[in-house]
Amino acid sequence: MDSRSSQVIPLAGAFRLSVADVGAKARNLSLCLKEGFTVPDGFVVTTEGYRQFAARNRLPQIIDMELLRKPFEDMRWEEVWDIALRIRSAFLKGSMPGGLEEAVRRELLRWPSGTRFAIRSSSLAEDGSQSSYAGIHESYLDVSQEEVLRHLCLVWASLWSDRSLLYRKELKLEPDRSAMAVLVQPVIREPVSGLTFTADPATGKTDEVLVEVVEGTLDRLVDNVVEPQRYRLDRVTGKMVTGGPGSNGLLGENDRMVLWQKALALEGLLEVPADIEWTGTGERFTVLQVRPVTGIGKETDPERDWYLSLTPGRRKLLELTDRVEHQLIPALKDEVRRFEREAGAPWSREELAGRLKTLGDSYRKWKKIYWDEFIPFAHGIRNFGTYYNDLMGPEDPYEFMYLLRSDDLLARSRDRQMEGLAGMLREDPALRELLEEWSRQEEPVDGSSWPDQARKFRIPEEFLQSLREFIATQLNLYYDNTGLADDLRMLFGILVSMAGKPGPSSSGVVGQDQDTEALERLYLEAAGPGRRQEAAGWLRIGRLSWRLRDDDNILLGRLEHQLMQTMREAMKDLHRENRLESIPERIVLEDWEILLASLQGEGPVMLSTPPENPSGKDRGTLQVRQLVGQPSSPGTATGRARVLRSLDEFRKVVAGEVLVFDAIQPQMTFVISLAGAIVERRGGMLVHSSIIARELGIPAVNGVSRATELIRTGDLVTVNGDLGLVIVGEPEFELE
Repeated sequence: MDSRSSQVIPLAGAFRLSVADVGAKARNLSLCLKEGFTVPDGFVVTTEGYRQFAARNRLPQIIDMELLRKPFEDMRWEEVWDIALRIRSAFLKGSMPGGLEEAVRRELLRWPSGTRFAIRSSSLAEDGSQSSYAGIHESYLDVSQEEVLRHLCLVWASLWSDRSLLYRKELKLEPDRSAMAVLVQPVIREPVSGLTFTADPATGKTDEVLVEVVEGTLDRLVDNVVEPQRYRLDRVTGKMVTGGPGSNGLLGENDRMVLWQKALALEGLLEVPADIEWTGTGERFTVLQVRPVTGIGKETDPERDWYLSLTPGRRKLLELTDRVEHQLIPALKDEVRRFEREAGAPWSREELAGRLKTLGDSYRKWKKIYWDEFIPFAHGIRNFGTYYNDLMGPEDPYEFMYLLRSDDLLARSRDRQMEGLAGMLREDPALRELLEEWSRQEEPVDGSSWPDQARKFRIPEEFLQSLREFIATQLNLYYDNTGLADDLRMLFGILVSMAGKPGPSSSGVVGQDQDTEALERLYLEAAGPGRRQEAAGWLRIGRLSWRLRDDDNILLGRLEHQLMQTMREAMKDLHRENRLESIPERIVLEDWEILLASLQGEGPVMLSTPPENPSGKDRGTLQVRQLVGQPSSPGTATGRARVLRSLDEFRKVVAGEVLVFDAIQPQMTFVISLAGAIVERRGGMLVHSSIIARELGIPAVNGVSRATELIRTGDLVTVNGDLGLVIVGEPEFELE
């Protein structure tokens, strides 16, 4: 057998090869063909074809480099997705070996022009007797002949998707050993399709055959587009135990009997209970896939299962878009504004307890909505990024981020107001000097009274008015266990640093000279007339997802601020009664229920102990030279480090420093404009610092383990945002 014939074989002959050559899915279907079952004709691109493609494009080395950036167990879900996106991009940019491409094209000539194909994964771990790993890898339906080779690359890339990587140990994924076969078959369209189980997948009981049926193609059932009709058939007789609406159902009695007979015959072929995907009824019954009935695996990880559930498709994302934009965000805004209007009133004990309960209940409700709906909606950005890369094939796998810019962000409004205040300082050196002096004070500067006190210093009324408005609308936030308006020293320090930089140009900045409007035109043109509406829909989802993802954090920060202030009032009351020994510096918001019970009862108050802040640890005598993280924003820059562990350190930032964070939230992203470069412990291309750094053209690396421990303020640091490297000390290369 020559190398070309070993890379592509007809499906009818796949049963002669091992699972290691063609995967269990293709081998099972080939066995079905051999035994006389109706199966769509097709061919298999073997694991040897994958290896030839991977070797030609040096993919094992690329994958190995990505997986070795840091210990895999230390990566956040977002970092795993980033790695998968970069690997996917490498597969899409790869070139096909000539012999393999020729063999695939030769097989495709067996079908007439215009035939549409299904391209399915057939990995070594899928459809086994112990674990099926169903849905881990990608399959594509309704693919034109011209697009088969490209979708072949997409299916191969899904061997290294975020879903696969999270099962890396179970799948035994290793860059130089792992491979995937791919099954190519023409799409079969029948009036009815369904799933059949010869054992209950939930209980393992084998006394009934379970059937789910939908009109049309099977993807409508698998993708939860429609609710199926369900039948339970007696295993011995095939008669219906429970099921659809009798003679008006999708399956008549004869159809059910044929299905029952075929299902038990397929079970006999596998010699274990069978999970069958099929289309067509009666004599047209066609097997699309058959595998043993199994679970996803014996090991379970609740957090991983939760992440894997966050895969809303386009239909679900459109529903979420409307709900989040038109219902949830407006409702959250209204609730926050109501609490803010009622703040500051003198409270009786009963009123204080009532406000605390109302706020606490609201906080608990919105935190649940945040996890259940806001976080899944953030996948709109990821799905758009994947769609963009599949369509455009850009050199930079994160080019799509330049299309996510939005001047409607709450953070943008805040930044514009800050720039206006900084501009006033540029024109008034004496005012700037005064604010710099106040930013260095040891005692906090109270935001609620400062503007009135400042009049005696003859500060311009225009500045005071703008500052008062800014405090009222933008500093009503909770961050780092502090209300931002409680101490203005941080704000003054940042404004002084901003005033030391030139003002923004009228045209604004888009990172790497990208023209957003021109890029959008290219994107829609690439989609062509047939997909233009689809492409525009994904762009809308991506932009709304980013904007609302940013806004929900700021709005929740405002809600948390109101809860924290009310909790402090409760603590003061309890402290005056000697029931609370002292008011802690750090407040655990979940303690609101403890405080509520204390306000309504008697006895000492026992609050939670705040966890130790690991970012406050010092590296001691440990010397580091090179740290590796995720490339976040391209470019290279060198500067002195400023490690930001608390709000107090924000006010000390000097323009041009390398800012080192544990994690920065939208409430504080305005400080990024001062940075020469960014280093962050938290990883992920879609964290807030990343997209802003790209827009401003600031080099950034994130996902750097123990960043705030291993780098000290004052260290000379070089940040390479293209490679994901952070060098501590003098750089050993010239900067371009």
